[in-house]
Amino acid sequence: MNMLICNMPYTATVLPEQETQDNIAVKINQLYPLVKVGCSSHLKPLLCSFFLPECVSGKPRSPCRILCEKAKSGCEPLMNKFGFTWPEDLKCTAFTTESCERVSFPL
Repeated sequence: MNMLICNMPYTATVLPEQETQDNIAVKINQLYPLVKVGCSSHLKPLLCSFFLPECVSGKPRSPCRILCEKAKSGCEPLMNKFGFTWPEDLKCTAFTTESCERVSFPL
């Protein structure tokens, strides 16, 4: 997935700690087949908000927990079917619901 197709509704982003653009591109590309098969309309916005988070006061905004839960519920069964598990990096309980107020797509 080219990071340019994220089209997030913000203008400033910050890379997560200890990540490089190359590392992020590899991680997104590993999950992009799930976006292509359409297991959840919430997956692409989740991946973009996780790997290219909005920069707020110099810090990355946490992805929306509800968005994560919806993406996970749609895609995890398909992943499990092929022997994969939901990525530990995308553990929904690590995210907040505060950032859900700014989500610009239907939850």
